[in-house]
Amino acid sequence: MAYRKYELRSSLTQVIPLILTTHYQSAVNRNAVFAEFLETYKETLDFTFTTTLTRMVEALFMGPIEYKEYLNYLEKKGIEQGEYTADIYSDQFEILLEMSKDLNLTAQRTMFRIIEENVDHAEDRLFFHDRIMECNWTCFAGFAQGYLSNKKVEIDSLHEQKIAVMGQMAAGMAHEIRNPLSSIKGFAQLVNHRLAEPELKVNELRAYMDITIKEIDALNGLVTDFLILSRKGDAAQKEGTVFNVMEVIHRVNHIVNQLILSDDITLSLEYYQDEIRSFGRASQLEQVFLNILKNSIDSFEGGRGQIDIAVAAVPDPGEIVLSFKDNGAGIPKDKLSSIFDPFFTTKPKGTGIGLSICKQLIEMYGGRIRIDSEVQAGTTVSVTLPWVRE
Repeated sequence: MAYRKYELRSSLTQVIPLILTTHYQSAVNRNAVFAEFLETYKETLDFTFTTTLTRMVEALFMGPIEYKEYLNYLEKKGIEQGEYTADIYSDQFEILLEMSKDLNLTAQRTMFRIIEENVDHAEDRLFFHDRIMECNWTCFAGFAQGYLSNKKVEIDSLHEQKIAVMGQMAAGMAHEIRNPLSSIKGFAQLVNHRLAEPELKVNELRAYMDITIKEIDALNGLVTDFLILSRKGDAAQKEGTVFNVMEVIHRVNHIVNQLILSDDITLSLEYYQDEIRSFGRASQLEQVFLNILKNSIDSFEGGRGQIDIAVAAVPDPGEIVLSFKDNGAGIPKDKLSSIFDPFFTTKPKGTGIGLSICKQLIEMYGGRIRIDSEVQAGTTVSVTLPWVRE
């Protein structure tokens, strides 16, 4: 390996106090509520965060077997911390969750910078990057599962089903982060192949890296996205912005085209306007579209099929209509009525979470989603979004 193990480990360990200082200053600058929380619990947070980051640095240099055992330990520890948080910090859960997310981002940026400075080979850098992100998400998934399972016993019967769903969502979060992780891995492999070519195509490489960075941002945003699902719709809508739906469609189209491994699968896009704006969160909509297209690809028998995407703006009643049509295996009629139910799936290895989340994200900002399907003929997913024309 083109780096010195001791020096790299030492540099990453020594930067932990700086990570915490930067993180705490960011929390204090956010607002008075965060500042008061930090002042009250700083000693406990300091110990917990320092221990977590120190163990993460150690995990970067573990062998495969030891690392696998560490991930199992990290998940169990996360569950314990989640249960403890539910008892001690129940009223400040959202603050603690946001602080944990911000700490992950600060740690990733700082550690990535040190790795870039000390590790020459791109393959080694990707190895360390992947481990840092995997450790972060494993810890969070366990934390959320522990917190939500603890809170489940405290709520009344009207909320039991919702909290149970959220607990399972946390446990199955890998299902929702698989799409952006696959994109990141796919483009990293593309970059690696391009770097081996005699002539470097800088613009192409830059385009791949831009998409990779956006996918990493989408991953970081998923923490907040899952938190939004537990809130009422009116509170969540305050966090939306006006964005160009076509930019999301083009980005998703590019990602899926790069990830399709078979020449027998084709993807077409039909649209008439370069800018069609809606209100919501572009990162959430991207995950919805990727999930729909992944389902279409999974439905193709024999590795061949056609997906047609159509986007149109309808002036009256002022809506954006998107259609995703495939000629895959289709869905039996007796299962269509349950297709959006949490944990219902037609796939042998599916979790049944994806479409349930898609429906909630679409409806959160006033949209609708509908699925029509016929066995051996294919499936059409229709998504309707509010059209922002001003």
